[in-house]
Amino acid sequence: MIRDKKIERESRKKFWRVFLIEGGLFSLASVFAVVGAFQLNKLAGLEKIYLPANFLQYFLVSFLVVTFLVLLFVLLKNKKASKFKEIIYKGFFITTVFWGGMTVLNLFLPALAAILVMGILIVLWLKFPIVWVHDVLMILGLAGVSSFLGLSLIPSIVVALLLIFSVYDFIAVYKTKHMILMAEEMIGKKVILGFIIPKEFKHLKNKLKDVKIGGNFMILGGGDVVFPSLLAVSAVPSGFLKAIIIVFFSLAGVFFSYWIFTKEKEPIPALPPIALLAIIGYLTTLFF
Repeated sequence: MIRDKKIERESRKKFWRVFLIEGGLFSLASVFAVVGAFQLNKLAGLEKIYLPANFLQYFLVSFLVVTFLVLLFVLLKNKKASKFKEIIYKGFFITTVFWGGMTVLNLFLPALAAILVMGILIVLWLKFPIVWVHDVLMILGLAGVSSFLGLSLIPSIVVALLLIFSVYDFIAVYKTKHMILMAEEMIGKKVILGFIIPKEFKHLKNKLKDVKIGGNFMILGGGDVVFPSLLAVSAVPSGFLKAIIIVFFSLAGVFFSYWIFTKEKEPIPALPPIALLAIIGYLTTLFF
C-alpha cells in the first residue's frame, strides 16, 4: 500500500513537471504573439506599418502550408531524395524562425540588434544543436508568425481553420498515420517543427540527436501552437483582455491534450482538444 502511494505520488509529480514545461513553452509563445500583435496593431493604427489584406494573406499562408505538406509527402515517398531532406527541412526551419523572430523582436529592439540575436541563436542551433536553443527559436518564430498573420485574419476565418486542421490532424494521426511518419522523419534529421518537451528540466541541455520518440521527450507540433495563437491574435483589435482569455482557454486545451496522451500512451492528434477549448474561449469573449 505504501509502495503504491509512493508510485502514485511520483506519477503525479512527473505529470505536473512535464505539463509545467509544455504549458510554459506554449504560454510564452502565445503571450509573446499577443503582445507582439498588440504592438503591431498600434503601429498599423499610426500607419507606421502595413498589414496585408485578409484575402491575400490567407491565400499566401494556405499556399505555403499546402506546398510544404505536398513536398514533405513526395520526399517521404521517395527514398532516393533522402540526402536532400535535411537541407530542405533546415532551410524551411531557419526561414520560418528567422522571419518570425525578426517580426517580434524588431518591435522591441533595433533592427540590427534583432538580427544579431536571431543570428546568434541560429548559429548556436546549427553548431551546437541543443534542446533549449531549439525551443527558444520556436518560441520567437511561432510568436512572430502568429502575431503578423493573426492580425490580417478575422476570428471567424481562424475558427474555420481550427476546425479544418483539427479534422486533418485526426485523420493524419489515426487514419493515414503520415503525421507520425513525418514526425519520425524530422526527428531523425534533427529538424523538428515544434516544441521539444523534456520529461525533466535537466534534459533541456541535451543535444537534438538525443531526442527520440518514446524516450525522455515529447513533441508539440508547431501547428498546435500557431492556430490557437492566431485566434487569440485575431481578437487583439477587440481588446487585449479578450486575446489573453483565448490564450488561457487554449492552455487548458493543452492540458486536456496532455492528459489524454498520458492515458493513451501513444501519439495523439493534439490540435482537436486545443482547438475546442480555444474556440470556447473565443465564444466566451463575445459575451462582454
